[in-house]
Amino acid sequence: MADVPPPTHDARDGAGPSPHDARDGAGPSPHDARDGAGRSPHDARDGAGPSPHDAPRRPRATIGNARDGGVLYWLVRLYAFAALVGAAAAAAAGVWGYGYFARRAPEPPALERYAAEVPLVSRMVAGDGTVLGEFAREWRELVPFSEIPPRLVDAFLAAEDHAFYDHHGIYLRGIVRAAWRNLVAGDFAQGGSTITQQVAKQFLGSEKSIARKAKEAIVARRLEARYDKHAILALYLNQIYLGNGAYGVKAAARRYFSKELDELTLAQMALIAGLAQAPSRDSPLRHPDRARARRNDVLDKMVRFGFATAEEAAAAKAEPLGLAPRRDVFGEVSPYFAEHVRRYVVDRYGADALLAGGLRIETTLDPVADRAAYDTVDYGVRKQDKRQGWRGPEAHLDGAAAERFLERTRERYGDGPIEEGRRYLALVDRVTDRKATVRIADRSYELRLEDMKWASPWSRTEAVNDVEIASARDALRPGDVVWVSRVPSAREAFREWTLVGPNPRWLPPRPARPARDGEPIRVQLEQWPHPQGALLTADHSTGYLLAMVGGVDFAYSEFNRAVQACRQPASTYKPIYYSAALADGYGFDTLLNDQPHAEVDPITGEVWIPQNLYGLSQNKVTLEYALVFSKNVPSVEVFKLVGADRVEKWARRLGFTTEIIADKALALGASCTKLNELTRAFAIFARNGKWIDFTPIRRIRDRHGRVIEDHTVYYDPMLRPADRFDRLAATAGVRPKQAIPARAAFLTSKLLRAAIRHGFAGIVRATGIRGAGKTGTSSETMDTTFVGYTSRWITSVWLGDDLRERPLGVDDAAYMTVVPMWARYMKEVAGDHPNREIPWEVPPGVSRDDRGGTKGEQAPEPMELKWVKHPKPPEASRDSAG
Repeated sequence: MADVPPPTHDARDGAGPSPHDARDGAGPSPHDARDGAGRSPHDARDGAGPSPHDAPRRPRATIGNARDGGVLYWLVRLYAFAALVGAAAAAAAGVWGYGYFARRAPEPPALERYAAEVPLVSRMVAGDGTVLGEFAREWRELVPFSEIPPRLVDAFLAAEDHAFYDHHGIYLRGIVRAAWRNLVAGDFAQGGSTITQQVAKQFLGSEKSIARKAKEAIVARRLEARYDKHAILALYLNQIYLGNGAYGVKAAARRYFSKELDELTLAQMALIAGLAQAPSRDSPLRHPDRARARRNDVLDKMVRFGFATAEEAAAAKAEPLGLAPRRDVFGEVSPYFAEHVRRYVVDRYGADALLAGGLRIETTLDPVADRAAYDTVDYGVRKQDKRQGWRGPEAHLDGAAAERFLERTRERYGDGPIEEGRRYLALVDRVTDRKATVRIADRSYELRLEDMKWASPWSRTEAVNDVEIASARDALRPGDVVWVSRVPSAREAFREWTLVGPNPRWLPPRPARPARDGEPIRVQLEQWPHPQGALLTADHSTGYLLAMVGGVDFAYSEFNRAVQACRQPASTYKPIYYSAALADGYGFDTLLNDQPHAEVDPITGEVWIPQNLYGLSQNKVTLEYALVFSKNVPSVEVFKLVGADRVEKWARRLGFTTEIIADKALALGASCTKLNELTRAFAIFARNGKWIDFTPIRRIRDRHGRVIEDHTVYYDPMLRPADRFDRLAATAGVRPKQAIPARAAFLTSKLLRAAIRHGFAGIVRATGIRGAGKTGTSSETMDTTFVGYTSRWITSVWLGDDLRERPLGVDDAAYMTVVPMWARYMKEVAGDHPNREIPWEVPPGVSRDDRGGTKGEQAPEPMELKWVKHPKPPEASRDSAG
């Protein structure tokens, strides 16, 4: 090594090593120099020796390193190493994380069990398939993938996952894109999930967290490994929530458009697909503009991804939304019947089965008969109500309040003329003696005195009917708010009746007459009725309930008077114990006392004197005559001949479940009964004593279509041939029990037929309907009832005062109130049906001419069935009129 002066610390010319690199022992490093005294030259500070800066510089060696790339080189190597370590750590963490979340992620749903477990809509239908009600917590209807229109599938793929058929559950590009947008937004702005991940999410919840997303990805991969694409799509399209309570595409099509899937247009399919992202935000019902924008965005995506042409998308965008939201028909179509069935299903199967079980409840309802029943109850109750008088206007308005009312009628009813068959609120504008003028919206209508003569003041204490007013001013004044309806332009036969004295008579039909130019539209005064009514119809050969009306208006009162109310049956109870007397050997010609005499109540000791209708009494009458003309005095004697205890046991055999107070007042129907049970008892008479259970259910099917309850008869016309054969096999050898002896029922049926032929039922005879039945009027005329049957149907009608507040009328009876209702209804629904003579079937061993036994005193010959009129009906005898 050359002995040359060392270079400075910056010397790098290759002439010699850097002094920091001299380590070869040829000379000491300047940092290692120690003088003999043992001091470092950097420590010499005492002047005893030279300063290191003054000392002679010693030579240094410089060594070059050809492999040194400099700082950048080592920086790259450092980061590469760190990346390698990080990747290894990430991989290890990923493996650990996957194992961690895989152990906690649920197994993918078993699609084969999905249909058996998912909540579905239960549907109730009438005998002809008319929907009566739909019940659900989640409005979902399962549909196979093969029945989903391909264009609807395309719309969802375009909107949610256009690469669905190309990935295996996770779409990395979508995840990266979503992650970037979320980073920019600083929130979970976009999910980036595939359809498979969305299916997984349905079973994991909607929590926004990394853990849930990890589990979602794992479940998605498992789904893809286990099921094909169509199965996953089918689950997705049946499960996804699409707003308005709709889960799945079929429910959405019904809820938004009232359509089946194959009836949807391309625009409607795009709208439904667009709801998957944000069903509340884009709801067409609440935010139509947002829904339209989202629909158009889906259509653009369908074009972009090749699912539709630009021309198809443009045409679809031009369509209006076309919404037709599916109404909840429950409460609108046969509400009393539907509610009765709903209660039955809940009581038997539970609320969960109804709201999530996907049941198909096939009822026995005949919509035509039920619609006619509602019309008849409405007409009959309102007619009786008008006979009782006017309870006054709904309100009285002046000035600005009156103008606001007219504005509201314009909003409610529109500007067109009023229609027949509908009631309107109107404002009285002018009143004279002969007429009034009322206004609805911007139109005026004429209300003549003749169309409001019934409007005398209503009285709670004076139950006198049919009082008329002499001037329109007696009822109305300007500013009154009243109900009116348009005077009908035509009248059909057997639809309206009037009272001639106490007897109802049909008003003649009136043909429609075209309105003359300039002829004003007439209206008639209306009011909300005070009485209530009920009607029940069944087929007594099958037990099918065909119609049920439990009141004037279900929205006003859900209480079903056909099956829930317990009311006094009055004289309709007489056939119950008369049939027992016939079974005990008494006959049609058995003579009975008809002179009133005191009866003592064995419990209270009260003295009671039964009276006949209008107080008319004869000396003696036959059992047949007594029932046909519903005479009370001889009926009490029949009751005593049978005995109270036996009457109670007999009534139980006929199906009565309500409390029976077995005293002499029971002879006049003092104990309450339910209308459906009273109807069943009469049906047993019609069936020659064979038991019958009325049913509102034909069949109930579960979600798989399996029948879990079946009450059909093999001759049911709605059954398929195979089902008829199955029912024939299932019911072969099954016979109804004999509730009472066939002969006693047959004879009772003959008596009830005579009651229609000869008794207070001239309005029924006028229709030509062959019927058998019995009337009943409670002592205070709070209840009037008629139960009657033909050779096919049995119908019962009740009209009364719910609150027992005002009698129907001191001079009224069932033949004036409910018998015309029964005739009106039966003529409409059964007038064209086979109508055989009653009794139509003679029991074995019985003669058609049989008149019963000969027990007791017998009349020498049958008593003529002719009502003996009293010269002047006493005013004080209305107890339990027939």
